[in-house]
Amino acid sequence: MKKIQKKKGSRILIGALVFFLFMGVVMAPSLHATRAVCERALHKCAVDAVIAGMTGGPVAFALWGTGCVMGYDFCMKYYDG
Repeated sequence: MKKIQKKKGSRILIGALVFFLFMGVVMAPSLHATRAVCERALHKCAVDAVIAGMTGGPVAFALWGTGCVMGYDFCMKYYDG
């Protein structure tokens, strides 16, 4: 019984590795972005932060907004080189 579980687990692991390698090869050309992509993502996230603030209060807005700013900072550092 344990041999069957080990084979099944290793098949899932191998399948996941193949999938992620394939996605890395396929998605690599689309990783090139410009500053506009980061600004568009920040705008969309800010809209979500406002909605979160309206439904969840100022704490939700602060947390969501902080995540937006941190994501924008990461995006600018990542895509600028």
